[in-house]
Amino acid sequence: MKRHFERQADYCSAFGADLTARLLRQLSNCICASSALGQRIFNWPGDPAPEADNIPLRLAGGLHALLLAGKARELAPIYRKGAIADADMQTLLQAVLQRHDSELTAFIENAPQTNEVRRAAGIIAAAHWLKAYNGCDLIASELGASAGLNLLFDKFHLALGDGYGPQNSPVQLTPQWQGPLPRPAHFCLRDARGCDLAPLDVKQPQDLLRLRTYIWADQPERRARTDAAISLNPPLPQKSSAIEFLRQRFAQPWTGCHLIYSTVAWQYFSKEEQKDIAELIATRGAASKSPLAWLRIEADGNSPGAGMRLDLWPEQKRIELGRIDFHGRWITWAAPQLGH
Repeated sequence: MKRHFERQADYCSAFGADLTARLLRQLSNCICASSALGQRIFNWPGDPAPEADNIPLRLAGGLHALLLAGKARELAPIYRKGAIADADMQTLLQAVLQRHDSELTAFIENAPQTNEVRRAAGIIAAAHWLKAYNGCDLIASELGASAGLNLLFDKFHLALGDGYGPQNSPVQLTPQWQGPLPRPAHFCLRDARGCDLAPLDVKQPQDLLRLRTYIWADQPERRARTDAAISLNPPLPQKSSAIEFLRQRFAQPWTGCHLIYSTVAWQYFSKEEQKDIAELIATRGAASKSPLAWLRIEADGNSPGAGMRLDLWPEQKRIELGRIDFHGRWITWAAPQLGH
């Protein structure tokens, strides 16, 4: 288990969250194997790795939740550089884990829900490319939508070139960009809906707390960007499995291009559901008279970052759009150039 905490700590460091990385490296030494939490973690039935169920991130999120809720204010020095020594941190963490054993055990049952707004930069670029490609306006279906923040991608501004999306948006996305910019092609997003097994309603204090717990405490700019997206009133995703949600969305024909997408959510679906989703989309795409597009901004076993893969029907064609940082800090764009 320790190696999983170390690897997640490495990821945090790579994303500039050094204080959270330090917490994770200490945390793996503080879990009591005989506690309810320890029993749950060390006997986890799935894959606890960061690339799968991600137990380290779940537990780090649970501790952050205790701090944000005012239940363990003594954790605050952990998130201030130089405020606490390693030995003192271990003692502190052991005491907090013991005192909040049952609460943390319950917290880690749910998968992390980062809902990183910067990932929408990849969706926006793909949407403009898609409109330039087939000339169609969009309906959108997001799988694993969490709090629905990235269902608002048409309301965000991607500040590259002459800009994409409303310039006065409170959400300004400025990824480092490599490669040619996609041709700007104004699109109308007619209908955007999402699903999640545990959707977060940002109007409910407990759900809003859970959303914020997975924003690393040493990255206040991510908190500000998330709050800006929340100010745009995101739609509440449907509480549903992805496969059932898609069956409902496919029950009626659509007008325009139906864009299905996910952003770093695919790893949390079971292998069986992944197979069922892929088969359903391919079958429905081949039978539809209207265009269907499937965008996956997901870990694909390659590096750096995540792949951006777009499958298109009725062409039954795959487009590799490029790669994106897992938190949307950079994009390397490799999509075919389309004529004006």
